[in-house]
Amino acid sequence: MTEPIQPGGESPAPDRLPTAGQSIVACRALAAPVTVNRAARTVEVVWSTGARARNFVPPYGPILEELDMRPEAVRMDSLRSGRAPVLDTHRRAGTRDVLGRVTAARLEAGRGYATLQFSGADDVEPVWQRVADGTLQSVSVGYRVHRYEPRPDAATGQTIHRAVDWEPYEISIVPVPVDAAAVVRGEGGQGTPATAIEPALTEEPTMPETTPASPDPAPAPPAPPTIPHQEVPVTTTPASTPPTAPPEPTRAMPPTPDLEAIRAEAERAAVERIAGYEPVLAAARGLVTPNMLDTMREAAIRDRVSPEVLRGRLWEAFTSGAARPSLPARPDTGPSNEDPSQLLDAMAEALAARTMPGYQAPATGRHTEFLGWRPSDMIGELLRARGERNVPRNPTILAERAFHTTSDFPALLSAAANKMLLAAYAPAAPTYRTLFLRRDFRDFKPHRHLRVGDFPTLLPLSENGEVQAGTMSESQELVFLQTFARRIRVTRQMLVNDDLGAFTDFASMIGRRVADFENATAYQLLNAANGDGPTLITGAAAVFGTAAARANKAGAGTALDLPNLALGRAAVMRQKTLDGLPIAVGAQMRLLVGPNQELAARQLTVSVQATQTSNANVYAGFVQPLVEPLIPNNRWYLFSDPMAAPVYVYGYLNGAEGPQVTTGNVQGVDGVEVSVIFDFGVGAIDWRGAWFNPGT
Repeated sequence: MTEPIQPGGESPAPDRLPTAGQSIVACRALAAPVTVNRAARTVEVVWSTGARARNFVPPYGPILEELDMRPEAVRMDSLRSGRAPVLDTHRRAGTRDVLGRVTAARLEAGRGYATLQFSGADDVEPVWQRVADGTLQSVSVGYRVHRYEPRPDAATGQTIHRAVDWEPYEISIVPVPVDAAAVVRGEGGQGTPATAIEPALTEEPTMPETTPASPDPAPAPPAPPTIPHQEVPVTTTPASTPPTAPPEPTRAMPPTPDLEAIRAEAERAAVERIAGYEPVLAAARGLVTPNMLDTMREAAIRDRVSPEVLRGRLWEAFTSGAARPSLPARPDTGPSNEDPSQLLDAMAEALAARTMPGYQAPATGRHTEFLGWRPSDMIGELLRARGERNVPRNPTILAERAFHTTSDFPALLSAAANKMLLAAYAPAAPTYRTLFLRRDFRDFKPHRHLRVGDFPTLLPLSENGEVQAGTMSESQELVFLQTFARRIRVTRQMLVNDDLGAFTDFASMIGRRVADFENATAYQLLNAANGDGPTLITGAAAVFGTAAARANKAGAGTALDLPNLALGRAAVMRQKTLDGLPIAVGAQMRLLVGPNQELAARQLTVSVQATQTSNANVYAGFVQPLVEPLIPNNRWYLFSDPMAAPVYVYGYLNGAEGPQVTTGNVQGVDGVEVSVIFDFGVGAIDWRGAWFNPGT
């Protein structure tokens, strides 16, 4: 059902766009994985290049589509949330279809990149091994198109429907690549993206997102081998005996074929082939009439064609104007209210709102419908949404089903915990972030933060127009990323008794605890060596020191007053860059103090209405007070703007700010473990942008 683009070809696309409230759901096959990290069970992929491809949007028909890869055109919240799933071939029928999650996603130079982390569950292991060893080399992204912008192609005159508002929300591992060149690449390679797209599907009627199909019908499987004809010599007796001819050499008899094995193999291939028809027929449901589907299925069985050939026949039937079912008019073509993923998200919002005071759920959410529900009731409703009949009403039986590997309950716990964690973590404002520069980490290897010197001084351009070459000085420091984690177990008894108090307390409190942990970790580094800070590689000395190599510490502790503040500010401004130029301190410096010095700090920086110049506060607006309880005694610091002269840096793994929640079954026990993992790093990279006074 995929149709590659041919240059100069005619576009059958009508100029019809989604109306207000509509969105288009599709999946695009893209480039293969870039890197595999077996220890972390991660792989980096290219999930979009926006390449032009043919698509069809019921009931609008075929179009020529192009994805706009500008950051303002792509809604990245879903992929960057840490909750976007990694699916097996876009299947969403059960939790076993979820292979992992998207831990990071970004747009760069017109491409979409993502890091996929695979679960350690036993049923995921075969897929992960195939990805790691290069057997599975293709990915596909599921996305919604909210708005198209049609425009003519200057070269061909075709109408191009450019998706200028669209949203990727899941990435799938698929077995069949659309582009044969989309193969596993070495680290640092760019790879070749596939330029093909699956049919875009509106959510009414509901159809599963499928792996991109090949546009060319695959050849039919070979017929079972036939038994070779066996020649048998026949001797006749003529009336008169002629001279005896020399005997022909004896030919070896071919081995007798195993008819039972041949028959069994043929039957197995037929069963496998017919089973492959079902997902193809399911994807076409709603595009052609049910009678047409039955007819095409019977013909495929009779002709013994492959699923790919059946897919091509269905595409031809759709594009040839065959009778199609009428689609009911519906203003909202977004996800159905009965979509299990939508139900699960609404239930997670309800769990968070019910157990976390002050939690602000989305105003348009469905969570109010489930506020009074027990977890066992939610499990039963999710089972019914999956199409299961005869759902048990007994909470004990539902609790047992909740810890089954195909249950939605672990995903429900994970979603609820994430919402509570982020609700508590996001408002926290650790003071260290005002002083430290953020630099995220790509992996767990030691990161070299280069302190690059100023660009060489500009020189006059010579008469011949030659631009003279210059160099940049640099020094390097190492900063390490660390992983911190805690976990809690949700048992069958807690679920039966409708008692998730321990889980909800854990989820709601850990967010604030993580923010406090960040702050404490940063100031532990700052307060090291009695306030002098950690030892830098450059000069093998602490961040703060009185020696000429540093000259950023008072020789003796003094009171925090106007003259000493002036001395500290002047000392920072006298620092030189690596190339010997005056350092930039930024528009405003930060005055960091502990509780003992808060009054003095605020008095020195407050703006006053003075009648005489001598009474004016000259540092008002130029120095910002910052009070941190973790600064002991009477110590005080002056920090430059971290964007101008960074001294300390901090960061997260692949930009995943805050804690991440994972769930997993407990071996041999009816329970689910909810783990909170936090990847955080902090370190010192320079000394020039700060001043330290031990105080009196």
